[in-house]
Amino acid sequence: MDTQTPPQYQEDGSGQTSLNALGSLVAQLSQYGQNASNNLQKSFTDMSLHSWLRLVMIVCTYLLIRPHVIKYSTKFAVKKLEEQEAKEKAEAQEAVAKMSPNDLRGLNASTEFDVDADEGADGSSADWGSKARVRQRKVIRKLLEAEEKRRLEEEESDEDIRDLLQ
Repeated sequence: MDTQTPPQYQEDGSGQTSLNALGSLVAQLSQYGQNASNNLQKSFTDMSLHSWLRLVMIVCTYLLIRPHVIKYSTKFAVKKLEEQEAKEKAEAQEAVAKMSPNDLRGLNASTEFDVDADEGADGSSADWGSKARVRQRKVIRKLLEAEEKRRLEEEESDEDIRDLLQ
């Protein structure tokens, strides 16, 4: 019988069998599982009234305190994020405030970008973020125009129905 897996048991020089590395690992994990199962079962079967009350108090305290801890941690995270954004905004304004002599002479085109000024932009420049914003604005405008057109048609059809009913 030709198998590719080595046998789980190996013989020592003394004639006794022992497990190979994989077998001993599986046996150890099995022992850990048995110990955990026995310990968990014994911990609940051997509990006194005092132990049950202590467990209930711990669980209730956790359930009462957890929402407050989450609220304060999110408040702290939001505060930290706002501080970071304010710091980045101040750095950006400081960078814009520093003008080079070429900017003053008009030789260097300013790299300031107005986010709302996309009229006439086709989105073909190398600035990918602005291209995506321009595309998104175009799509939103088309959707708004279609919705407005649909509403006008509904109003016209409502007026036609009113005229026919009178």
